[in-house]
Amino acid sequence: MRDVLDFWRDELSGLEPLEPPTDRPRPAARAGTTARHAFTVPAVTADALRKAAAQHGTTPDVLLLAAYQALLGLYSRRRDIAVGVPAHGTTVVVRTDLDGDPTFGALAVRVAAGVERARAHARLPFERLVAALAPEPDTGHHPLVQALFNAAPAAGACPPDLALDVADGGEPEPVAHLTYRTELFDRESAERLAGTYLTLLAAATAEPGAPLSALDPLTAGERRRLLTEWAVNPVACPTDRGVPDLVAEQAARRPDAVAVVFAGGQLTYRQLVARSEALAGRLHALGVGRDVPVGVCLERGPELIVALLAVLRAGGAYVPLDPEHPAQRLEFVLRDTGAPVLIAPESLRGRLARGRTLVLPDEADDAAEAPRDTPAGRPGDLAYVLYTSGSTGTPKGVAVTVGSLVNLLFAMRTAFPPPASETVLFATSPTFDIANVEMFLPLVTGGRLVVADKDQARTPRALAALIDTHRVTLVQATPSAWRALVAALSERPAARGLTVLSAGEPLPADLAATMLTVGDRVVNGYGPTEATIYATLAEIRDPARGVPIGRPTANTEVYVVDEHDRPVPVGVPGELLIGGAGVARGYLGRPELTAERFTVHPFRDDPAPRVYRTGDLARWRPDGTLEFLGRLDHQVKVRGFRIELGEVESVLTAHADVASCAVTVREDVPGDKALVAYCVPAAGRTLSVTALREWCGRTLPGYMIPSAFVFLTGLPLSSSGKTDRAALPAPDGDRGGLDAAYVAPRTPAERAVARIWSAALWADEVGAHDDFFELGGDSLIATRVALRLQEEFALEVPVQALFTHTTVQALARALTAARRSGGGVVV
Repeated sequence: MRDVLDFWRDELSGLEPLEPPTDRPRPAARAGTTARHAFTVPAVTADALRKAAAQHGTTPDVLLLAAYQALLGLYSRRRDIAVGVPAHGTTVVVRTDLDGDPTFGALAVRVAAGVERARAHARLPFERLVAALAPEPDTGHHPLVQALFNAAPAAGACPPDLALDVADGGEPEPVAHLTYRTELFDRESAERLAGTYLTLLAAATAEPGAPLSALDPLTAGERRRLLTEWAVNPVACPTDRGVPDLVAEQAARRPDAVAVVFAGGQLTYRQLVARSEALAGRLHALGVGRDVPVGVCLERGPELIVALLAVLRAGGAYVPLDPEHPAQRLEFVLRDTGAPVLIAPESLRGRLARGRTLVLPDEADDAAEAPRDTPAGRPGDLAYVLYTSGSTGTPKGVAVTVGSLVNLLFAMRTAFPPPASETVLFATSPTFDIANVEMFLPLVTGGRLVVADKDQARTPRALAALIDTHRVTLVQATPSAWRALVAALSERPAARGLTVLSAGEPLPADLAATMLTVGDRVVNGYGPTEATIYATLAEIRDPARGVPIGRPTANTEVYVVDEHDRPVPVGVPGELLIGGAGVARGYLGRPELTAERFTVHPFRDDPAPRVYRTGDLARWRPDGTLEFLGRLDHQVKVRGFRIELGEVESVLTAHADVASCAVTVREDVPGDKALVAYCVPAAGRTLSVTALREWCGRTLPGYMIPSAFVFLTGLPLSSSGKTDRAALPAPDGDRGGLDAAYVAPRTPAERAVARIWSAALWADEVGAHDDFFELGGDSLIATRVALRLQEEFALEVPVQALFTHTTVQALARALTAARRSGGGVVV
């Protein structure tokens, strides 16, 4: 038997568990509950099956198995498919490689060879094979294989995910049964899978010489639904006006209505249009026109809104720059766009104005006017260039047209008509694409935008107060930012009439449920910068039933396809492609990358339309909404096991003590990969590694339980408000890498500050001279620390205090002085 065992060790080496898409997360332990769906193979397909088997010198059962493995490959997006089949009274494993896009006939040859090879080594009972190869089997999976074909499951083991029983006994319409685990699949999903199997089998047996990529798994009705009824959303949208024209229309209707509210006052529509027109005249005199990029480096405020409208009125394209970004990055963006003009304050003249004209935000040219006889930009002209991170480490500029921006605003106006868009909060960095909605949506609907200053945007309680003071009706933010803001809003019970819009990251179900307690309406948005921000929207009413990303917005097209750009059936994961009016022009000055990501439309005969390849994994739900599943490249391997990090994160965030978390793979010691979980405690809770390990063990297999846990007061955020995984610290609390020598805190105030910092930054020691930011602090952690300092010192501690007094000693002195004087902390 040793030679048989050696064969199976080689045959099954590197085999990973099959993970077909399920309706519910896989439990860690078996429940054993299954159901059976009966169906028949149509007579036409059965006849074609027998003819194809004779043509290829094999049996119908081999073709039935080949079609089954092709189906499993389609559903699991895998090319290495193992299925248990019967042989001499036991079960053997037939492992088939689907690589190379073989014809169905060639696949049948591979399957027949695999069956023969497996049956030649069937002397070892399946139970003994399992004992030898998987002495500690995963109790959540059937041993060795998760799919069976005409075979009985292993005795006493977890049942297989799927088991197909079908044989050709010569009857006109062979009867088939699909057995499925009810803890994983709904009845409707099993029925769809069986239907897809029949469609695939019919196509394969009708044309066995066709490659697998040419076999259509969809019926005509399914294809029509996926490519027409669900995928597109045509809506009439004007193409003869730009954003400044739309704002001017509102100004003509209500010139004295308030358009912008900010800390220092407000601007009416009349004032806003007048100032932007004057600045546009200055830009026009400097040569700004069609497709001319103009850098705009201003703090969030009325000057920024005026500047962006002015650039668009002059016919140019604005390039938003964040004043807090490093000068090197700002200079790169300006150099990469070739912007000849920069709108910025005088203080930046020396840093950024070299080689380009600096225009002050209140600078105007009364003698020159931007042309008014034509719209502010034609649909194909550039509206803005926004830079995103590049996989090579070099930022890339996404070039978005006027037509795409106008279409976005009409789509959002349709989704959020007044009163939802009457008062919109502007708290996002203009370098994050969703800021365009905050700035322009209220202005094209006759509403007003409320500007949050830097301190307010960093302080959830201040932001909540701003929302209530101005009766804001629409707030959008990333889930990472929403957690703290929801908590702050919950401290201020009020009837708000607030619409809550989440974007930029997957929205966890528990957070969506909490959002419903502070908002009348919760909407989950999805869309990359390359598709002009929002490609889909979903109204979330019952998070317990899932949090989809919804349906396409106006004039947007969405398709879920396999690696051959074929539409995949409902429930099957595939890459999400986006077409329609929102597709950007491409990456500025990057023709090769543009050609790679913006490709010819696979479902149009006209070569002009393009689609953007998102690299995101999604699937259609039975109700016609999309579900986001993660990144195509978001899979990791630890100790040979493939792991979806999102699954681990969803389990951890379901724990009552965990407010939010991020899970990543670290390799701080070369060759030693470890799964590390970074967890933020819920309000009033204390995290415990033992408790979290035990919690994970309830639903996750052992290889998916993190090796290390790091507890933070907040996850680091990028400037766009997303979780910055690259900034997650190593799970080590020593002082390695710090320049300052350790000096123990000496006063009670210093010891209190050091204690709070130590907990927030996961540092074993925090000294009197240690710098908050050198210890790993950032704006989000500073927000949490400020709240803790307020509780500790019974003072109002603005977040800016940590930016002004960056050491323990300096901050402790400022806090002590404030307590003695009875005033606030000096910043």
